[in-house]
Amino acid sequence: MRSEEQSNRLAKIIQGGVPLVERPFAQIASDLGCSEEEVLAQLHRWREAKLLREISAVLEGSVLGYDSALVAGIVPAERLEEVAKIINAHPTVTHNYLRNHVYNLWFTIAVPHEMGLERTLELLADESGIDAFLPLRRSHTFKIGVNFDLKNRSNQTEKIELSSPEPQSFSLPEIRILRALQVPIDYVSEPFAVLAQEAGVSQSAFLDFAKANLGGAVRKYVATFHHRRLGVRGNGMAVYRVPEAKIEELGHLLAECPEVSHCYARNTIEGFPYRLYSMLHAPDEAECSKIAASLAAQIGADDSLVLFSSREFKKCRLRYFLPELNAWWNARTSAAPPYTAQDRELKNAMRFNILEQKA
Repeated sequence: MRSEEQSNRLAKIIQGGVPLVERPFAQIASDLGCSEEEVLAQLHRWREAKLLREISAVLEGSVLGYDSALVAGIVPAERLEEVAKIINAHPTVTHNYLRNHVYNLWFTIAVPHEMGLERTLELLADESGIDAFLPLRRSHTFKIGVNFDLKNRSNQTEKIELSSPEPQSFSLPEIRILRALQVPIDYVSEPFAVLAQEAGVSQSAFLDFAKANLGGAVRKYVATFHHRRLGVRGNGMAVYRVPEAKIEELGHLLAECPEVSHCYARNTIEGFPYRLYSMLHAPDEAECSKIAASLAAQIGADDSLVLFSSREFKKCRLRYFLPELNAWWNARTSAAPPYTAQDRELKNAMRFNILEQKA
């Protein structure tokens, strides 16, 4: 692009939301005052440099009938590789990190309510030979989203009002569209045309469904970058022990901070009495610790920690309605999984495997 400032603006725009129109990059180019070709060329450069991870939909699991949690486990150091590999094999484990705490393995997972989160964690614990994996469910969500400034190597996420949409049921044709929305788009003039074709609908019907469900089943449609490759090497999970009665007040206060990308309240577990969580991103860990200390003082939290991720075992965007998840379940239990009747039709209707898509 013509300037570093313009490319940085492009990065912020696509992390905030890619328009759900036939030619999204032409619309973005118009907003930037440049050509569609310049936008596409910059996206290709970022991808080739392995800076841009993907552009796709982030779906809302609670609307789709899924239960999710951050999960903590205590794993002996000599078994970390082995256990992480077992955890990573689960199709809906999306983030899996080694962190600096007695609870050293932390991962996120979402499963259909019919499977049961606790039962799934029992299966993972049995297979791993670990006493237990403990779920920390969200009780409040105050902020979700990252928007990295490529020039300053920091996160600058604005707080937005979050809705709490009700669970919905979807027909098989709608599930095909939802599955297609999760596939990373290619950087071409009409990127949704191929996805609509694979879902068996017209491009206009595909986009109408996506827009109608934006803010519901489709939480957002955005780009994600490889933050470490951007130079954002400080990534800390700051946790705070605060009075139960002040959770909402202090959560909203933390969410106002632009360096905070995600802010939640969660249940506690033995040896970890922290209810309030904020994800912090900065050029290095020292800056993260400085921000966390400032925030702790601001909300009056005398007991707080920053857990840094010293190793990333897995990181990908969460995909829903995966036949691969039923295959995982079938291999470990005799109980019937959900969506069994849909599996064959979904496989026949979708020629690509979501888990194999690369940005």
